[in-house]
Amino acid sequence: MTTPFVPAWVKAVRFGVLAAVPLPAGLEPVPEGVLATLHPKERALALSERGRRQIEVAGGRVAWRAAAASLGVEVSSWALLSDSARAPLCPPGVMVSLTHKEDLALALVAPSDAGLVGIDLEGGARDRSAIMTRVCRPEELVEVQALPEAERWPNVMLRFAVKEAIYKALAPRLGRFFGFQAARVDVRSRESVAIELFLEPTDPRFEPEAELLWLDEHRVVAMVRAR
Repeated sequence: MTTPFVPAWVKAVRFGVLAAVPLPAGLEPVPEGVLATLHPKERALALSERGRRQIEVAGGRVAWRAAAASLGVEVSSWALLSDSARAPLCPPGVMVSLTHKEDLALALVAPSDAGLVGIDLEGGARDRSAIMTRVCRPEELVEVQALPEAERWPNVMLRFAVKEAIYKALAPRLGRFFGFQAARVDVRSRESVAIELFLEPTDPRFEPEAELLWLDEHRVVAMVRAR
């Protein structure tokens, strides 16, 4: 049985350390006992939000502190705040990426000298393959539509998760928005994908790679590192 705001697990992954924190249902304010475990500025950030957003902010900060501690990073004096686009303002020496769904917050923490990192959690039993035309590049769309109907949504979901993770990794560095068309994801299997980027000619060149972690049959965590 999981307890809200208490790390369910912390594990080493290819790009760093990943921590998972269960989130409660509903819209009740985050308990003061949970807020007290955060840095005072993180507590203030959470209290500036309401409803689910407050829960997500607090859960993400609990997760990042658990992951950082496992990585051996001293963060007691550092508050993980956000920029205007809600991207984490990372402490010196580490990269942090956060993601959340209704019941779970995840934090990926990695040494900054290993590259930029991004994470996304996607999934659920509901088929949302109608978003394929928004997520996929034309050549990807051809590949998806050639699949049996039952396989299309899992394939699109993988592409969606990886592209979201790419955005979280690169957008803070580039300082601008870019859409799903900026990356092609070659889905080789449920456990393996390859990435090709289509950024602006003036952008830095990145070498991205991905790691996938399936939480259950329907939900996947996509982690991306770009060097």
